[in-house]
Amino acid sequence: MSRQSLREAPLVFRSSLADGHVEREDDTLNLLPYAEALAAFIQQCETPMTVGIQGDWGIGKTSLMNMLRGTEEDAGSGLLDPRSCRIVSLETWPFSQFHDHNDLVISCLQALTVRMLRALDDTDIDQERVQTAARRACKQLRKALKKADGGQLKRPVLEEDDDNDDVSGLMGGFHANLASMVQAWVRDDRARRLVIFVDDLDRVPPVEALLLLEAFKHFVDMTGCVFVLAIDYDVVQQGMAEKFGREMQRSIGKAFYDKIIQLPFVMPAASYQLERYILGLLLRAGFPFSEELVEDPESRDYLLNITLCTVGRNPRNIKRVMNYATLLDRVREHQGAAPLDRREALILYGLICMQIAWPELYGHFVHDPTVDTVTSLQNWAYLDRLPEMSRLFEREDDREKVKIDIATFFDTLFSLLDENDDGQIDSRELEPVLDVMSLASMTAVETRDRPRDWFIQRVRDNNHHRDPLVDSFLDKVFMRSIWYLGSECRYRKSGTRYVTLVHNGRQIGSLVSLRSQPFVFRLALPPERVHSGLKALWSSKEEVNSDAITFTRSVFGKEASMTGFGDTVVDYSKMTNMPSEDAVALLNALFRVAIGDEIPDWERGKSKKKKKNRS
Repeated sequence: MSRQSLREAPLVFRSSLADGHVEREDDTLNLLPYAEALAAFIQQCETPMTVGIQGDWGIGKTSLMNMLRGTEEDAGSGLLDPRSCRIVSLETWPFSQFHDHNDLVISCLQALTVRMLRALDDTDIDQERVQTAARRACKQLRKALKKADGGQLKRPVLEEDDDNDDVSGLMGGFHANLASMVQAWVRDDRARRLVIFVDDLDRVPPVEALLLLEAFKHFVDMTGCVFVLAIDYDVVQQGMAEKFGREMQRSIGKAFYDKIIQLPFVMPAASYQLERYILGLLLRAGFPFSEELVEDPESRDYLLNITLCTVGRNPRNIKRVMNYATLLDRVREHQGAAPLDRREALILYGLICMQIAWPELYGHFVHDPTVDTVTSLQNWAYLDRLPEMSRLFEREDDREKVKIDIATFFDTLFSLLDENDDGQIDSRELEPVLDVMSLASMTAVETRDRPRDWFIQRVRDNNHHRDPLVDSFLDKVFMRSIWYLGSECRYRKSGTRYVTLVHNGRQIGSLVSLRSQPFVFRLALPPERVHSGLKALWSSKEEVNSDAITFTRSVFGKEASMTGFGDTVVDYSKMTNMPSEDAVALLNALFRVAIGDEIPDWERGKSKKKKKNRS
């Protein structure tokens, strides 16, 4: 299948979008019903009127505006009737790149005047009246700027001789001349109107966007005018805070916005037909196995869910995912790599979504691509401590939602990897992820066992005599405890014979495996601290004596210099004679002692209940 790069630019419509027209098929998000309703409102509402189209960057605001206005080159394009609506378009962002606070407003008003004149050029109105009013309006703007702060504007083509009015008089004259231009078109026909589209306000610094809104309200808000502004509510509020202070913004910010915007229209992202949009882009981009993925219900669910929890409903970001996926697939081909299979294509899509939505999190995973890392990234406490997450949280308003989205992402990815459906991912099941990262040249990675699995295998290899005590403890107790299953305890491989146990960046012990001693468990606490910790966790000294492990002496002599770290060696032999559930609970309690935590209430209650039953 041929591959096509996808433009992140808004959709452009060159037709009237009448029923049955082929351009309607471009509306894969189903925005047209909203655009048609807005067009009807704009053509029938009382004027002046200001419509605010709200939403994040890339959410489709400009595409929606293009449905209404069409293009300047094609008269009659777009949903608005050109017989009653003359279209004026102004993009504010380019002006903010070349003008400072002082002349940005004047520059935009001047550009708006010239574009209004252009919009009225081919109409059956008094052209001389309109052109004269436009020349006077531009002259008054230039004079106002010079008198206000000594600034200079490029002398407009329409300008006539200067006059000596003060600033307020000049701006009053500008307003009157602009009103004359509008009235020349509207006359007594209440159906006629100038529809002024102002785009990219949310790309302008917030305080400048606020100044522009105030200017449009004061000088251009007149009978016969309908403003359609692409602006986000939060941008206006930030501008209010910068200009008037946070306290003033809190008290009058919403009232100010409501005064300027009579009809706030929030982009209907929650109603987007996102599955249809994603699948259509997959086919257009020539994504690997796109035709098969589109036909498979489980693949469709995966693609939708992985998109929603990462890049969300933003069409521009979804196109970025598609373009990046296509580029990486081309890189793979040019390197002569083997084709991806269908599952690998889905993994690639998920990884790219992760990289685009959370580059900091992706970088952390790439640095240590193990099951332990993946498991830890689902732990909220771990995310809160992760330095990379602080940068991610800075640009997100809702931390809790980010954490839920990350957990959802990994659960969705795990559903693809968990072949035996046991709810866990081991190193073997993670291998396809590392293979895809390597094949697509996303990073240089190599398959590596997670340290805890490496250690367990080393214990089994060193257990030459097949001591049943070792195997029984591993399978029935240790590998079912928080020491092995929990994400709070991190294993750090230290040499070839042991791993260091780490919690919150602090050593809490080590696990050692030697040929002479297949399994050694050392805690970074003296035995007395361990015993007193268990006493504090449980209800009585007697229960500790009857249920706790027998700890050997503090390490000394050869043991003191033995590989590993920790002042207490745990003798696990007695646990093999305990019910495995009790032994696991005991190991879990040891973990709480080692990290200085309290035993959970549910576990404390469980222990008391067991003691009562035994008595």
